[in-house]
Amino acid sequence: MTLLKSLLLAFCVVGAYKTLAQQHPVADLNVLWTPEPTVIDGKRVAYYELRIVSQVRDSLALKALKVINSSDHSVVASFNEEDLKHRFHNEDADGKEKKGVLNPDASGVIYLEIVLPQTDGGVHLLHQLDVVAVDGQPKGTYTLQGGKIQRSKTSPVVLGMPLRGGPWVAIYEPSWERGHRRVMFTTDGEQHIPGRFAIDFIMPDQQGHFSNGNSDSTRNWYGYSAPVLAASDGVVVATRIDFMESLTLSAHPDYPSSRATGNYIAIAIDNNRVVFYEHLKPGSITVKSGQRVRKGDVIAAIGFTGQTTGPHLHFHVADRNSPLGAEGVPFVIDTFSLLGAYTDPAGLGEQPWTPSENKKVVKEHPGPNTVIMFQP
Repeated sequence: MTLLKSLLLAFCVVGAYKTLAQQHPVADLNVLWTPEPTVIDGKRVAYYELRIVSQVRDSLALKALKVINSSDHSVVASFNEEDLKHRFHNEDADGKEKKGVLNPDASGVIYLEIVLPQTDGGVHLLHQLDVVAVDGQPKGTYTLQGGKIQRSKTSPVVLGMPLRGGPWVAIYEPSWERGHRRVMFTTDGEQHIPGRFAIDFIMPDQQGHFSNGNSDSTRNWYGYSAPVLAASDGVVVATRIDFMESLTLSAHPDYPSSRATGNYIAIAIDNNRVVFYEHLKPGSITVKSGQRVRKGDVIAAIGFTGQTTGPHLHFHVADRNSPLGAEGVPFVIDTFSLLGAYTDPAGLGEQPWTPSENKKVVKEHPGPNTVIMFQP
């Protein structure tokens, strides 16, 4: 075969293969929940999930992801192979999958937190994902495009303080594999992330400890029994009051996710939003369904009920009245003082937090593991 014929044959084969790949993509991209931005540390941030659904009987290794501003085609964020290993989760995990590799004929989720351009009031994004067919069926590297997001400007819910004084550490971290941000619940056949923006508020001392003395004793925790406040005017739409408490952490039952909330209150506020207050102290809930509350009213006390490792207030906002079957939506606190942060999340409750210049913050979502003070 002549060199010219060989080159022509190779061109025809590659051309046909690319056409086939375009007609039959190896995977599809879509966004699970259209993000609503919030403000954290002065930046506009969007939390959302990109689902990749395989269309082939081959494992696909995730190599690189670009998040592109569809308004001007600039790259808003980019993630390499190592980043994707930590952000990707196989939805059909069988324990044999490799990190950052989508199983054959399966689906998975990439958890994203994107800093948005300040000049653009909306969210206008699309995604470009490079994948490699691991076993060669079909062979090659593919660039997938999809997951387009088009949302006009929205403003997060503005809330008052759910607790008094402080200090309080706002515990959450988007990268935690089993943190609220990455835990999906399936109800009525639909998947939801109610804790997408959830915060666990725990009171530390200046040494960073959460308790005085024996930490196994529930009553030794600094925040235990602290008053919980209505963060907005609203109407109580649900309560649960049937959980009891153990006197020690070690005697606490191992509750399943279906009973994660413990004693809780749900309050419907404006814009079809519902505020959830969870793990409340038995006998402390002072409101009932149908009751109207005012911002600042004492509605309960911090307790140790449900799926928890210590007394704290779990606080989140959702788009419907369901603790597990709703989407967590962003919120900001009207005002609080930033005192510092735990620079190493592994030191939570064990090491001192790092003080910063006392700064008043207005209409922001407290940053991960920051230490704050609520003041009227």
